[in-house]
Amino acid sequence: MEQANGKCKTDELTAPHSHIPYGEAGSGFYGSKVLDTMPCIEALAPIALECVRSYPVTPGSVFTIADYGCADGGSSMSLIYACVEELRKLHGNELEILIFYEDQPVNDFTSLFSFLQGLIPGPQTYLTKFPNVYAAACGTQFFAQCFPCGSIQLGLCCIAVHWLSKMPCSITGALYHHQAQRPDERELFSRQAAADWEMFLLMRAKELCAGGSLALIVFAEGDDGQLPGNTTSTKVPFYQVLYEVWRNMAENGVITMDEVNKTTMAVYIRTRKELQLPFTSEESPVRKAGLSLVSLEIKTFPCPHTKMRQETGDVKMAAKSMAEETRAWSNSTFLSGLSDERTSEEKTMIVDEFFRRLEAEFVRSPDDYRQELVAAFVKVKKN
Repeated sequence: MEQANGKCKTDELTAPHSHIPYGEAGSGFYGSKVLDTMPCIEALAPIALECVRSYPVTPGSVFTIADYGCADGGSSMSLIYACVEELRKLHGNELEILIFYEDQPVNDFTSLFSFLQGLIPGPQTYLTKFPNVYAAACGTQFFAQCFPCGSIQLGLCCIAVHWLSKMPCSITGALYHHQAQRPDERELFSRQAAADWEMFLLMRAKELCAGGSLALIVFAEGDDGQLPGNTTSTKVPFYQVLYEVWRNMAENGVITMDEVNKTTMAVYIRTRKELQLPFTSEESPVRKAGLSLVSLEIKTFPCPHTKMRQETGDVKMAAKSMAEETRAWSNSTFLSGLSDERTSEEKTMIVDEFFRRLEAEFVRSPDDYRQELVAAFVKVKKN
């Protein structure tokens, strides 16, 4: 990207299409591939269920749950099922329950409703299991208000807030901000992440009713410096291999180094301090909006693909699983780095080749790469 006086020039930058789903619409590709998120979502369940139990439901009211950044709904289905089941145990079948799903307008909502209606294989659906449960979707990004003021009793968000509202700048010689060597690039990402985290919370403060709660999973940097894909048991940082395979394609003449340099993940991994910041000052807009931080715990989770390989001995199957999961969330980022002078067919062929090479690298050095996750479990309450 252009540099101005040694600084990143960001005036003309817009967010890459990092979130556009990969896979055939209605196939449930994302929900069926993101294996590493499932233990995180299981770990959020006790927090979400406590939020359900503690809310004072009044007769004749509707209990509304919002799933922010829902993707195709497959990964959060078991969590929401547990919440609906708990509400039924507590309040019987008369309580009306509404589940709102939020994501970008380009989201695979076809798969979402196919999962909900049991039309494609997936987790057990609450929609056909329990009476008086309704589902609706909203195609508005969660950096804006998505639902009416005071309408949400429980807000869920399972690993989505690390995506930024816009790209601060391209990262020189890396895909991720935490690999950036330039202080100005790191600072731009830090500022954008702080603004986005505050905006996300302010919008939820409008939507939550008094006594309502948020139960969130947020990718985080551990207090010991561990990061998703780069923990103490990782030989090679996961995001380093993505960059090296992509750069190798430039060295082979498949793409250009300019395209490599324009490929950046519009994500930010926050520290505990950065997650706590909007709640620490009495003058904080988030505190003034009525939100308080109830709890924040950071946990590390092992790589499911490593476990698959160790249990089955099938290196190729584990490598394919890890490559497909990576593609489920990163495909559009690699497409967005390619020159607009290329045809869409050419771009697709190049990204296909990238993931073939990535899978081959996983097969070649299976002990080197692990998709271990580090995530913060955040509970927030509206006064």
